[in-house]
Amino acid sequence: MGLSRLNVLFVFPNIDGTYEESYAFGLAAIVSITKENGYNPKVVYVNTRSEYQDVLNEIATFKPQVVGFSSVSSQFNFVNELSAIIKKNDPHIITVCGGVHSTINPACIMESKDLDGVFVGEADHAFIEFLEKVENKCDYKDTDNFAYSENGKLVVNKLKPLITNLDILPFPDKELSPYKEYVERSNFSPFYFTRGCPYLCSYCSNHAIAETYGLQRNSPRYRSPALCVSEIEEVINKIPTKLIYIGDDTFGLNRKWRKEFLAEYKSRISIEFICLLRVDVVSEEFIQDLKEAGCCRIQFGIESGNDYVRKDIMRRKMSNKQIIKAFGIVHRYGIKTNAINIIGVPGETEEMIWDTIKLNRRIKPSSSGVNIFYPYKGTKLGDKCFKEGLVNEKLYYSFSKERRETVLNYPKEFKERLIYYHQNWQCLVYPLNMKYRLKRLLM
Repeated sequence: MGLSRLNVLFVFPNIDGTYEESYAFGLAAIVSITKENGYNPKVVYVNTRSEYQDVLNEIATFKPQVVGFSSVSSQFNFVNELSAIIKKNDPHIITVCGGVHSTINPACIMESKDLDGVFVGEADHAFIEFLEKVENKCDYKDTDNFAYSENGKLVVNKLKPLITNLDILPFPDKELSPYKEYVERSNFSPFYFTRGCPYLCSYCSNHAIAETYGLQRNSPRYRSPALCVSEIEEVINKIPTKLIYIGDDTFGLNRKWRKEFLAEYKSRISIEFICLLRVDVVSEEFIQDLKEAGCCRIQFGIESGNDYVRKDIMRRKMSNKQIIKAFGIVHRYGIKTNAINIIGVPGETEEMIWDTIKLNRRIKPSSSGVNIFYPYKGTKLGDKCFKEGLVNEKLYYSFSKERRETVLNYPKEFKERLIYYHQNWQCLVYPLNMKYRLKRLLM
């Protein structure tokens, strides 16, 4: 592998995106394994349409044989725009796309005239197989995990098995990707150590990913605790870090793994951390272990304060009683909390939204945030919205305000109310807090 191999340009669009500051872990994982296998990758993040020219400039100097996009659903229209510009500029460049959007909706390739194909599922090894075929001038369309259009029909190749031993994979790239810049802006270093989630929330991609692999559930797979802590050490030895953020949805599920991880963390890391938990894994023992290891804040997905919305529409099988109890336990240990909520799901009334506000007031989270529901194709609730004609499809294919506005065909007044709740959430949850009231007055 001493000789330079293919040049591969990775592009991550985040145009008018949900997150002003972003670091794409899935893309970073593919960049790392591409580099490990001797290929020559570069990464470009695109935050505005005006930066399309930056991509063309990079192509002119770097001369990649392959351009690979990573995209969420609300960014796929920008992938189509930019791939068309790239193909017009150089039709010989192979353009492909991966990410959660193409995994749960591989038919998206039928919407694109200028992508040569998309990857479905975990493409760590499949992408290397693809590059080897491109490099050797072989037909790459039979690559595992690859989907493409042929004579107007969708072709989806067989999938490689899910990777069970995550220790064989390199750490996600933090050099070519703007990880350092992200840490400097946000004041914390983010990490993800697991893949998979066994829950079946109707609005989320995890159950759809499981179905893509013919599984009932996408069981979590873990990197070994010692190796997780080694990744943290590698980062904090290079980048000044005030806080660690562990973003795994399933952080608390495996008791053995979490016990080992927290023991490793406590003995090797002296920086406080934030983690994400479900309320139904909270126990006195677990929260005490977290506190002793340095946990300073826990994020919880409350989603709704209305039992019907949460259990029947969202398929989150937890009760208000469990939520209230979990927050009570965490607060007793002096750990801060963050409540994450969703409004605007089909079937939800304004009265039900107020149930969510009232529950947030009762559990008194240290902070609370809200997202407006977005229908992801391939998810149970997303597909239901499309099937029943609830989605403004003309708007959907040019929509980038994911989680900040609705793309559903609600009456104008209700759409405006959703935006009002989103913009005034802090004042509604904390009506007596002068900080939020003054902030709103000054906007």
